[in-house]
Amino acid sequence: MQYQSFLIKYAEIGTKGKNRYMFEDALIRQIRYALSSVDGEFDVTKESGRIYVKALGEYDYDDTIEALKRVFGIADICPMVQIDDKDYENLKKHVVEYMDQVYPDKNITFKVESRRAKKTYPKKSMEINYDLGEAILYAFPEIRVDVHHPDVLLHVEVREEIYIYSEIIPGPGGMPIGTNGTAMLLLSGGIDSPVAGYMISKRGVGL
Repeated sequence: MQYQSFLIKYAEIGTKGKNRYMFEDALIRQIRYALSSVDGEFDVTKESGRIYVKALGEYDYDDTIEALKRVFGIADICPMVQIDDKDYENLKKHVVEYMDQVYPDKNITFKVESRRAKKTYPKKSMEINYDLGEAILYAFPEIRVDVHHPDVLLHVEVREEIYIYSEIIPGPGGMPIGTNGTAMLLLSGGIDSPVAGYMISKRGVGL
């Protein structure tokens, strides 16, 4: 499957108060800078505590992931399918297609975990979990449900659009560079100083 969108999750930034937007904006700038060296064009936006990266055409998936994995402030990178909120049956169809394409070996266990951020959506989160799980089981009888330790945790976020993802790629964490002043690094012949530079950069310091 060729993903066109990525959900970017952060951790520590979420603990900030009224100035959280400043850290989010700094993270967006760092993401755009990192992706400027990747073949392709990308749109980086934020919405309700979420940051999204969308490829606007052909791009190199592996290079994109590697670039994002170097951005301090990113906790997780989630390749996802983004669909329009047309109707409930359309959602079921896309979820079944996602499971079929991403997991060709159906000898797996799964669990659906939905989040209904759009409160006007006619179905509640628990109902979405049941209905999508039923659609997957009907399409692939060999797949089994395991609500405690599933092989695949399928996330479905219902917002103005609907996002489907299951793969979570760890990022470096920390804070975006430039959000905590500047520092000078003195390099010696050992490993300690480069490691110290990496760790202090992870705290948002610009060197």
